Amino acid sequence: MRENSLHAGLDQVIVHHFRNRLREAVDKDREGWIASRRLVTPEAAPETIRRLRGVVAESSLDPVVRKTLLDGLLPGETGGLRAVIGETLRTVTGLNPTKAIRNLCLLLDVGNLKRREAVSTMGQDEIETAIRGMDNPYDLLTAADVASVVDFGAGDLTFEEELVGRYLPLLEKAGRDFTLHCLDRLNPEEEFSPLVQLGRERFEKLSHHPSLHFRFRFFGNQDMLDLKGVQTECPRYTISVCHSPASPTFAYEPSRIEAAVTQQHLRETKGTFRRMRAKGREVLEVIHGSERLTFPPWKFDIYGPLALLDLLSRTGKLCIMGAVDTEVFWEILSQLLPEERARPHNVFFTAENVRDYLGAAYEDLARLPVGAGTVLRDVRQDIPRVLNAASEDDRYGFRLVHIRRGALFPGLPAGKTAHVFDQMSQESPPWFLSLVVFLPLVGGGL
Repeated sequence: MRENSLHAGLDQVIVHHFRNRLREAVDKDREGWIASRRLVTPEAAPETIRRLRGVVAESSLDPVVRKTLLDGLLPGETGGLRAVIGETLRTVTGLNPTKAIRNLCLLLDVGNLKRREAVSTMGQDEIETAIRGMDNPYDLLTAADVASVVDFGAGDLTFEEELVGRYLPLLEKAGRDFTLHCLDRLNPEEEFSPLVQLGRERFEKLSHHPSLHFRFRFFGNQDMLDLKGVQTECPRYTISVCHSPASPTFAYEPSRIEAAVTQQHLRETKGTFRRMRAKGREVLEVIHGSERLTFPPWKFDIYGPLALLDLLSRTGKLCIMGAVDTEVFWEILSQLLPEERARPHNVFFTAENVRDYLGAAYEDLARLPVGAGTVLRDVRQDIPRVLNAASEDDRYGFRLVHIRRGALFPGLPAGKTAHVFDQMSQESPPWFLSLVVFLPLVGGGL
């Protein structure tokens, strides 16, 4: 009765239909719903409400519903959430003010919660020129017309925290938006195994960041090589990233090393292994000497560097790989070199034979001191696609490949593995690669 006395002009059939639309908007986009929390923080709420009122005023909502929402939201333009007229909003939404505003933002696409992200118009020749003049490839975010990054295998979000801390203030000052998307097999809504940990505190901080210029999405429980989810969000990012590409996942290329040979090599070098269940979870158990180790179940799934290069080149205009261990690096390099001898059949690269196959490129890189870098002299331009390839002739290449030796570099955001590499006494210094994709590509789109 009280609702009717407040707004006697409200048609309850229209209200019921409108409330269903609000619920459906949330049900269809749970990620957007999570992201909407950043729009109602005390710092962001007044600006969110101002934007929301503007969109409501121009919307095709029922006139009475529209006026009721505008009346209820009006005081919040200056006073934030505490000032909105909750009773008025509830008559049409059935929700408390916070949920009502979040649902409305999702339904009416306020705050860029479900927008297909823009793609930089910067040409690959411009990107190559820019990168050649930069000590820090991530500075491309401040030079390109669109600042967007996708991180494959984001892990504990150390890199994301550093990247946002360095670049978001610069982009905000210039009045520009910053899109950061992450993919990982971890599900942020579950408790995590000690085998692999998502940075819960970092996740919450990034998800609830108050800046209206920042758009963060975490695609959890996601195979990084299955692009269906991220494809709908952004056709191509300015930068695509993979930190510490997994070994042995990317250490052996299936197109040159037969599966049976790889499996035997793993048993000889890593130990016997099997998938099993432990504490209700599927894990990979590896018996190495006297040690019994457990890893995520996908640890020994072999995709090879062609899959990783294909993934990055399809999703980013600039591709970056950091903290690449030596075994994975030599395999990646073998696919980047134009000489066929760099890709021997059923041969595993070792310290003793790598020079024989990788030739002059190996010689140049072996002489690099930690902290130094070089540009690869010759880069292969007929790399075969292996992900959703239209035909065997579907090939691509890179305009520029810059390689550095080391884990950490001044001013460059890095992932967790890079920060702990100096504690790995048995590991040689890792590698850092920046690759500018050669476009246009035949069949090279997503």
